[in-house]
Amino acid sequence: MTFDEMVAEVISITKRPDLVDRIRSNIRAATLKAHNSDFYYRDIYEVPVQFTAPFYIQSFIPTEIVPKYRAAKYVRLWNTTDTNVNSTDGGLGKFLTNIQLENSEDQYGYIKNDVFYLAGQAVQIRSSCPLNKILFGCYIFPTILPEASYSSWIATDMPYVIIYEAARVTFKSISYTEQANEYSQLVGELYSELKMSYVDCVPLT
Repeated sequence: MTFDEMVAEVISITKRPDLVDRIRSNIRAATLKAHNSDFYYRDIYEVPVQFTAPFYIQSFIPTEIVPKYRAAKYVRLWNTTDTNVNSTDGGLGKFLTNIQLENSEDQYGYIKNDVFYLAGQAVQIRSSCPLNKILFGCYIFPTILPEASYSSWIATDMPYVIIYEAARVTFKSISYTEQANEYSQLVGELYSELKMSYVDCVPLT
């Protein structure tokens, strides 16, 4: 469904056209809540990351490359010395291992290589060879503003996850407790279906 179609559906459920601005806000919030409820493969986005020079240690800030960045999924080596970010010279290499910072040494006390970890806003990479390019996979947020650019695959594939949640919040905001509880149960059932159909494997963050 489109954003306006979902607004119309929530108004039809709540019978409160006077609350249209609140309903629109609730739909935006329900969209974010749905996408954040788990790690879904439909939310994965990948992009090449080019560094200025080849080094064993590299870092970058994901939000500077992917504005809608939510969480890291993988880092993959790009085996090329070509500085053109669109070059396929050498091809893709292996996936790096995601670690926690405190797990950066092996059992013998040596610093692990071919790994990446998150430190603050940055992704830190340690490679066993100099690298100047990687392929970065991450989960992204949906587009909720401006409404003209609204984009959510959940709104397309399972719109009532969003509609029923927006209706629940709207009912709750006007103290219609019985109706809010009814839709809370419906939302829970749809979330279970959403996760069974679209959840990704264990995330790397």
